[in-house]
Amino acid sequence: MPTPHRRIPLRAALVAAAAGCLLAAAPAPVPAATTPPAPAAERLVLFDGTGTEGWSQAGPGGFTLADGALTSYGGLGLIWYSGREFGTRYHLTLDWRMAGDDNSGVHLGFPAGDDPAIRNSGFEVQIDATDSPDRTTGAVYGFQSPDIAARDAALRPPGEWNTYDLRVDGDRLTVELNGVRINDYTDTVPERRLGPGHIGLQNHGTGDEVSFRNIVIEVYGK
Repeated sequence: MPTPHRRIPLRAALVAAAAGCLLAAAPAPVPAATTPPAPAAERLVLFDGTGTEGWSQAGPGGFTLADGALTSYGGLGLIWYSGREFGTRYHLTLDWRMAGDDNSGVHLGFPAGDDPAIRNSGFEVQIDATDSPDRTTGAVYGFQSPDIAARDAALRPPGEWNTYDLRVDGDRLTVELNGVRINDYTDTVPERRLGPGHIGLQNHGTGDEVSFRNIVIEVYGK
């Protein structure tokens, strides 16, 4: 027996046909806008423990190289990385160690030159755990004290290595000591700068013995 034909009501057929036309005419979805990936940082090893190529001494005193570290003597002077000037966005990491109650610092943003006074155009992140609050370890020397409680909790005693993470982003400088943020400074001083400029390590004076190793910088943009 033949199968009877199924009848579809006219109205239902028209609705189905119209829906199909609408679907066919609908535009393809527009992909969501994506943010281009940030450019990768340029990573440079400035001191790997084997030599001082690219570094220059300004002023009296200097640094000895032994056991993979630079150790200060005499002063007042600084050893600075003359091989390149750095811009206004970078992340500098280094290890440092005091022998006792010693004094040193990391200088940022100063121009090239043989006179140690060049450091006064930039800023210094201090190393000296027993000085006044704006001149102690973690301070932006003469401008802003660190969080003393956080600094004291993070600081390792003389004879042990500490690590600084110094991040410059335009006019902002953040200081981390052994992974703990202890200072967040914004530059408002017209005659000084965080960059572009050079970086350096201070040899403060006779009897101040501070060692440095593993100096690495990551540069972002210009």
